[in-house]
Amino acid sequence: MIFLKFSLGKIIGCLAGAAAGGFIGLVIGFVVGAIVDKLHKEGGRLWLNNLSPGNTGEMDPNDFVVGSVLMAAAVVKSDGKVEELELSYVRSFLVEQFGTLQMQNYWQILIQAIEKDFDLKKTTREIRKSTSYETRLQLVHFLFGIANADFNIDEIEIATVKVISIHLGINASEFNSIKAMFYHDIDASYKILGLTPSASDFDVQQAYHTMCIKYHPDKLEYLGQGVMNAGKAKFLKVKQAFENIQKERGIK
Repeated sequence: MIFLKFSLGKIIGCLAGAAAGGFIGLVIGFVVGAIVDKLHKEGGRLWLNNLSPGNTGEMDPNDFVVGSVLMAAAVVKSDGKVEELELSYVRSFLVEQFGTLQMQNYWQILIQAIEKDFDLKKTTREIRKSTSYETRLQLVHFLFGIANADFNIDEIEIATVKVISIHLGINASEFNSIKAMFYHDIDASYKILGLTPSASDFDVQQAYHTMCIKYHPDKLEYLGQGVMNAGKAKFLKVKQAFENIQKERGIK
């Protein structure tokens, strides 16, 4: 009942938006409904101030997931095929984040976004304006996870994630770091830490500590358990990369 009470705006917004403007209207209706629900839940307090550049990282988790779902759809359909393994990857994330019942709204948005075109550039820029850099790094990791769900990342999928990454304002070296997390060799371990094999032992240790701070999953706690768990997986990749280099070099 509590979920229904604070979700009526989204439900009504989706229905009204879909009737008025198809899929795009549905998405707009969802976001407007989210604003109404948030105002209701917080006693009428204006929350749009949270989306200002000075308050990045405070975006409503529901709005963040809508944007994430749209970007996920772009990756899923980028190679001209809709793989069940990729859909399952997204479904698992949504279930973990919201539970089986609540995830259905987001699942319908995913399917509609796969079937119809939408303004990907505008979507990514809205996410960029209203989220922290660490959150956007996690989003890029999520998109690579989708591309890798069928155990084969196509070049066109990489290109799609790269375009999204650029619009999200992600540094090229950090894009390459996250990309390297989905490959298994010693060179990938260096790339994850943003280094080359010529780096000194001191540089390796410093880079590791920097990455641990940047990728710490606690920075994603406000986005929900599903996102936080995904952040832990990314954090573990950094740890494994450092341990691989330690073993190769004999660093104690």
